[in-house]
Amino acid sequence: MINHVAGSGADVELRVPADGAYVYVLRTTAASIAGRLDFTVDDIEDIRIAIGEAASLLLDLGGTGTDLLCHFALTSEQITATISLPSESPLPIVSDSFAWQVLSTLATECDAGHADGRAHIRLALRSTLAAMDVAPGQAAH
Repeated sequence: MINHVAGSGADVELRVPADGAYVYVLRTTAASIAGRLDFTVDDIEDIRIAIGEAASLLLDLGGTGTDLLCHFALTSEQITATISLPSESPLPIVSDSFAWQVLSTLATECDAGHADGRAHIRLALRSTLAAMDVAPGQAAH
């Protein structure tokens, strides 16, 4: 596995037009990053789906003519992706909606918020291999 330490310059940031046609770029980038970090094939597919769902939720806010910004913070065990879109208001999250249930199931952690004029969704996606590396008797973190 690649050992990246937070703050080591291993972060990736990508800006694409806020258009559904560009969501594949975010999905493909997320999958490539996960593959580079030696995540499992199942983890890679989960990340690809989660990024697509999060981007689609944000695009439902509108924002035509703006941009989607995706920031990936990387460690050897986890990818934390924050996808944001310019917005005057927070993303209305319906926690029992299908899309949010997909995100909650696929991501280790997920939340939504609004800061600095941007609505965002943050997803933490942990490698299943990292969870298996925990010594017996210790909890995965």
